[in-house]
Amino acid sequence: MSDIPLIPGRGLSTRTATELRLDFLKSKEIKIDAIADYNLEINSIQNNIESFIGSVEIPLGIVGPIIFNNNNNKKEYVYAPVGTIEGALVASMNRGAKAIASSNGFTAKIHWQRMVRTPILLLENSKHAQPIIDWLKANFSEIKKNAQAYSNHASLIQIKAELVDFSLNLKFVYETGDAAGQNMTTTCTWHALLYIVDRLKNEFSEYPFDYIIEGNAASDKKVALKNIEEGRGIHVSAQCDISRQVIKDILRTTPEQILKFYMPTKKNAESVGMVSYNVNVANAVAAIFVATGQDLACIHESSSGLLHLEYIGNKVKPDGIRLHLTLPNLVIGTVGGGTHLKKQAEALEIMGCLGTGKVNRFAQLIAGFTMGLELSTYSAVVSGEFAKSHEKLGRNKPISWLLKSEITPTFLHSHFSELPANWVIQNLVWKDTNYLENGIITNITSRITKKLIGFLPMKLELKDGAFENLLIKSKAKDIEVLKGLHMIFASIDPKLSDLIKQQKNELEFFQCHEKELVVYEYLNKKGFKAMPTFYGKYINVEREIYLLGQELVCNDQILLNNSENNPEKWTDDWISSSLNCIFLAHNMLESLPLEYPSLLNIFKPWNSIILYEKLMDILIDNCDEEVQTLVLKNIKVSLLNIEEDCKKIEWPRSPIHNDFNPRNILIRSNEMPCIIDWELSMLDFPQRDLIEFLSFVLSEKFLAETLLNHLHNHFNSIVLRKGPGHNLGFKEYLKASEMAVRTYICCRVSFYEISGIIAKYDFSKRILAVSIRMQKVILDELKSHKL
Repeated sequence: MSDIPLIPGRGLSTRTATELRLDFLKSKEIKIDAIADYNLEINSIQNNIESFIGSVEIPLGIVGPIIFNNNNNKKEYVYAPVGTIEGALVASMNRGAKAIASSNGFTAKIHWQRMVRTPILLLENSKHAQPIIDWLKANFSEIKKNAQAYSNHASLIQIKAELVDFSLNLKFVYETGDAAGQNMTTTCTWHALLYIVDRLKNEFSEYPFDYIIEGNAASDKKVALKNIEEGRGIHVSAQCDISRQVIKDILRTTPEQILKFYMPTKKNAESVGMVSYNVNVANAVAAIFVATGQDLACIHESSSGLLHLEYIGNKVKPDGIRLHLTLPNLVIGTVGGGTHLKKQAEALEIMGCLGTGKVNRFAQLIAGFTMGLELSTYSAVVSGEFAKSHEKLGRNKPISWLLKSEITPTFLHSHFSELPANWVIQNLVWKDTNYLENGIITNITSRITKKLIGFLPMKLELKDGAFENLLIKSKAKDIEVLKGLHMIFASIDPKLSDLIKQQKNELEFFQCHEKELVVYEYLNKKGFKAMPTFYGKYINVEREIYLLGQELVCNDQILLNNSENNPEKWTDDWISSSLNCIFLAHNMLESLPLEYPSLLNIFKPWNSIILYEKLMDILIDNCDEEVQTLVLKNIKVSLLNIEEDCKKIEWPRSPIHNDFNPRNILIRSNEMPCIIDWELSMLDFPQRDLIEFLSFVLSEKFLAETLLNHLHNHFNSIVLRKGPGHNLGFKEYLKASEMAVRTYICCRVSFYEISGIIAKYDFSKRILAVSIRMQKVILDELKSHKL
């Protein structure tokens, strides 16, 4: 055995011992660079781990607010940090929390707290059991005194004795205050057991026996029916009433649909021997345990959950449903264990649950947040959302996707033809991407693919000793974008996800992976300056590689960026110059459809009218302003005639950006606009880009004169460029502008507002209000005596 290598410092968690272990692992060529990059204070974890070598990170999300009707009968907004690497869990917990908060919150009740240890006395004769049981009852107070001498928190409340064959199981039942109590009760029980053994050997010397501290009847970290019935951990229950309106608006289903499947699924659970009936209690319990320093091995027993659903009111026409969730074995603590660690303590503090006197509140909140997840997930299952969000669009054929390790100096020189001739790249270093924020489409798509997509910034070391920055943008295919949208819309309304699938070839997302590369290349060829320097594109269809090489515009070169929530930062000069730049881009792109006839579709919203009507229905349902609701209803009605209305407008269509807003426009330090992200380009009225941009940069109370000046300037620029042969007047220009506003509200603003059901965009309500006002100003101008 001497040839077995020994890890140095085993059992010690000191800095020196840790460094010795890390050196040992490196000597064995075991790579641990990432694991060894830890931020924990070693002194703080001495009692939490042995043979320490580093840490792993689990991302935390925030859930809430949920409304907790606390023990003082006061409504309280509460948030919970949750740790998980399971995508969509936090979103689902948030939806459930929103539904509960929108229905006046939840109440919760603590029934008891218990921690048990079950030592056994192994007898030679089962007839010896009863005299010992009688002795235990008679001497309980002395046993209790011996047990409690070894803890400030444990209180022994009962010893239950049960004979199984020749084993006399002694179930020690404790209350443990704010600690989970497993280690505490082990110590207390051991010393009480030693006292019992010593006394029994004196008083029952003719009764031979042996003993151990734990006979496994405590079902420590295991699920057991007896523990569910009699208690281990905290027994807590939570309840809430969810109204019909909330079920419709937030959960996208009905009380009838939820209750229809409740009893059948409950009977199915019983038929397969399921110990408790719930949907996915374990997900919420595990996520909160991870964040707050609980014993992760206790997730199993703590996830025993009993979910009960019933109608509120008349069963013929119920007003909603009542949820009741019981967690009978929640093994948790707000002191001890990992709760003292800095981040875990902070997570408990967020919930108002750190320290003495807080464990009951902690249990109540876990029950409430878990009930929210139960509600959200079960609603997703019965509404069809659960299946829709996992439905695949397209093939599953394995593809050799691009790896980051493949991107080398040789790769760059081979595939990016527009790199400057004097760039001889010797080496590249990947840069931090934290300051680069991927767009909404990339963020959505990254949830359904592991492909390398988004921004890949790098610093290049050149042969002459100089350094340059380069940004590669890796594009997801349109089918992947649509899969991401399919998943998002399934969380809102499963019918929407069906419509996205049906209409995919009519939408602006069609061919988005090719459009951006071609448009950048084409604008570069035409000499367009209001964009990042173009360094080339690389396409490998077989491997689904679509790369754009461009200038990395760094923060110190930018005056304004990602300003979609800050219209006040846009000066008149920056607005005017941005509009001038998009006008130039429109002109340069006019011949693009001739060279790529199948790339840019003409936007024909009437081909997807069912989808846009559905979007408008949800937008109207979620609008809480009476005047806006009336306008939106009129716009929805106008969809019925939109094809005929568009054909009456003589203003020509041209290639447009179609996502022209301050997320995709930055202002350089020389005050030159820089336009990015052309992936949604289509053929449409050029006014569409102006309308979208102005909806972001104008205030909600903008003057009519301000909008009309911008439109007049754009119109005059077009007339000046077209020359005398251009005979279309300002009235026709305004007709196209009004249609641009109308389609923008139906097809894009509705998307932002509805997506807010899942992930709130701060700008969505503002741009909706500005867009509605713009439409009114344009309609008023059309009706004026001048036109």
